[in-house]
Amino acid sequence: MSIRLGKRFRSLLATGALTAGLLGGAIAVAPSAAAWTYLGHCSGGQTISYTATSTQLIKVPVIRYDGLNNVRCWMDYGSTGNGVEVLQLALKSCYGRSIAVDGVFGSATRDALKYAQRQEGITVDGQYGEQGFRNLKWARYTQDGTRNGCASYSF
Repeated sequence: MSIRLGKRFRSLLATGALTAGLLGGAIAVAPSAAAWTYLGHCSGGQTISYTATSTQLIKVPVIRYDGLNNVRCWMDYGSTGNGVEVLQLALKSCYGRSIAVDGVFGSATRDALKYAQRQEGITVDGQYGEQGFRNLKWARYTQDGTRNGCASYSF
């Protein structure tokens, strides 16, 4: 698939890559809706720019794939790890759910995710995937790492 990037977007992507480098990881870029293919369980978290013009960042679950972090991952009951922690942080801080941020996707995380899915008007199934990435609110940060509310991904 060939993708043409505008000058402004390439500049923002370069800025994001620099920021990601400073934060210790590679940049995760979301594919178009038609190209979404799951690569596996979310195994980590990545801080990315949440709009084409934003200088603020959100932290989202990712999978390490071909040497890069990628957002095309999924989680459900029984999943474990840092990706689950990122989701739990969003459910706790952005949706007010009283759950542990322990990296274990159990019944409390599933119920909190169902609540968030209802709030966002998306399929309520207690599983995390493309709809969750594109519609849930995520912990938002400034460029210097200061926590600053919540925001949805909106490229």
